Amino acid sequence: MRGARGETISIRSAQPADLDLLIGFYRRFFEHLKAAVADELWEGAQPAPDLARQNFEAALAQGDLLLIASVGGTPQGYLLGRIEPAYVRESPIEKTGYIAHCFVAEAARGRGVARALTEAAERWFADRGIEFIELRYNLANKAAAAAWDSLGYKPQRLICRKSLRQG
Repeated sequence: MRGARGETISIRSAQPADLDLLIGFYRRFFEHLKAAVADELWEGAQPAPDLARQNFEAALAQGDLLLIASVGGTPQGYLLGRIEPAYVRESPIEKTGYIAHCFVAEAARGRGVARALTEAAERWFADRGIEFIELRYNLANKAAAAAWDSLGYKPQRLICRKSLRQG
């Protein structure tokens, strides 16, 4: 695929040898999310690379979707997805796709990398008979909202929260 600047964007499935690369992306993804949103749940949160490694290893072992995007041969992002039971258990649609992470390195943003990752994920889900894909992002993350909207992902549900902290 060609990116916004005519560069070659390649997408491939992650392998166990990519774990260190994925951990590096995870750390940057974590810090990006923490900085992009004003959310009490992120206050004091620290990256947990060991937990991330376990999650990536489990995704690889279970056959979940784990993609790496490269621009001009240099890795610039990743996408983690899986198949989950549908939100409405009584629905005739039993399973949906879920995009858990989609991260693009800052230097590669706006160049079509997220689109390439998402389109590859959509093909992966469709090949498995999945008709709907869901994801989550924080409403305060305007860049994520704009990116997902441009890719055709529209809000369907809203999560509300109330703090019970004193003072």
